[in-house]
Amino acid sequence: MCLKQAESQPWSIVEQICVLLALTSGLFDPVPMEKIKEAEAALQKAAKEIPADVAGRLASDQQLSDGDKKTVLDIATRTLAPFLPKPEAPPEAENQPEAGKKK
Repeated sequence: MCLKQAESQPWSIVEQICVLLALTSGLFDPVPMEKIKEAEAALQKAAKEIPADVAGRLASDQQLSDGDKKTVLDIATRTLAPFLPKPEAPPEAENQPEAGKKK
């Protein structure tokens, strides 16, 4: 599903590379299938937050530094966080013995 684009609205190179880095780093792995399209759209929009110097290197033939990749992946991690499943709640207190209760 990722990187499917409408002909009339092609993605920028920066947006494509941002999504590809997130994909290859496993950031989409925990996102439920029913939320992938929405998560991908959010990440495409968030790619505009990438600093101009990093975006310039993404759009050129320059090698990305580890710092550049970290910048992109930090934005991707923050953007995709709302789409991740919520952790399960711990068992209710009633199932746990009361502290200090005498037997």
